[in-house]
Amino acid sequence: MTWVVGDPHYYLGAGLMGDSRFEYVGGNRDKPSAEAALDVVFVHGLTGDCYGTWTHSNGAFWPKWIAGNFENLNVYSAGYDSSLAGSLKKGAGASLADRATILLDRVANRVAPDRPLAFITHSLGGLIVKQMLRKAQDASNQRRLRIANLSRAVVFIATPHAGAHLAKAVTAILRVAASKSVRELEYRADALVELSQWFSTWATNRGVKVECYYEVEKYNGALIVDQVTANPNVFGCDPVAIQADHVSITKLETPDAQLYQSVCGFLQSLLDELSAAGGSPGGGVNEEIASEFAVYTAQASSDRRGLAQKLADAGREHQIARAEQQKERFAMTLQRNIAQPAAVRRYTRLMSNIETRFHRHVTPLIAVEADGQTVDEALQDKVLDAALKAHDADGAEGTSALVESALYYLAGNCHVSWDND
Repeated sequence: MTWVVGDPHYYLGAGLMGDSRFEYVGGNRDKPSAEAALDVVFVHGLTGDCYGTWTHSNGAFWPKWIAGNFENLNVYSAGYDSSLAGSLKKGAGASLADRATILLDRVANRVAPDRPLAFITHSLGGLIVKQMLRKAQDASNQRRLRIANLSRAVVFIATPHAGAHLAKAVTAILRVAASKSVRELEYRADALVELSQWFSTWATNRGVKVECYYEVEKYNGALIVDQVTANPNVFGCDPVAIQADHVSITKLETPDAQLYQSVCGFLQSLLDELSAAGGSPGGGVNEEIASEFAVYTAQASSDRRGLAQKLADAGREHQIARAEQQKERFAMTLQRNIAQPAAVRRYTRLMSNIETRFHRHVTPLIAVEADGQTVDEALQDKVLDAALKAHDADGAEGTSALVESALYYLAGNCHVSWDND
């Protein structure tokens, strides 16, 4: 039998820890709505589970409140092996990367994999979601790759973005040998700092909405995540204090709780933006266009060199500064328009046109080592000018700079190159 999270029988009979779970949370419906505008996924933290983390001692389970309050979204609760008992003393258990991969697979294969996403996370769950989004960004599997483009918001509740602070606190509080996950937090702080920097840049560039909260009370004598540690350093996100400790912060007694009211306001504003913008690449865009958009906005696996290295290897060092500037310019153009299906279609066709023309007219010249002037003439005439003409015919008001920036964006994501490497 498949249990619906929130049913009291689920907690008694499902077996929550030690297993990867992805459960629908029923509000006023017993199955996900095909008409929902957004899927919201709760991800618990270390030692938690997909039910207990979000449940008060009085039995109140607030993801179910969310599901009941918002008819136009579906709510899920994700679980993973977060036990600190038994094998943990031997240092066993899945790594952060392992758990992120499992979660990505679960999210990518949910009922409606093309619907926009928001994540509500607690503690370690926030780090897992960040790692999951990075894996999605680099995935070769189209379903998983699309998750990065469909993710619109992340709520971090007592998430230690620096890493080491939580590791030391957990080890001290529980007085047990650290699991692989806790050891990663403690000894690989540099890797988590790098992940935090990646997420900050990624979320800002893509316009992903981020909200974060931190506790102000100590848990067993320790303040585990303070205002500084809780800050994901994303533009527009200011940490909000909650009068609770690290464990009780997610166990809400009534819908009047500050955290619940704040998260509801955040979700409503997100839904309003989605409605005003007309959806996302997954809505209002056909499957083929959505798939191509996902491919072009992710780095291809065939050539992992950076844009500067590609140009240097082709003897075009003089173009590096402008190329990198133009690449970032187009990335920001895409981000500003990612919620507009018509714009997504236009820019996807533009990138497809540039890539196709480049490989048809320029790549053969590069293959026979034609001189730079010959390559540049073909690039201008057969690729840039022709692509601009087609873009204008598509109903857009394009410029030469826009087409050039799209070319460098494709080069930066390894879809075109000026050498034979």
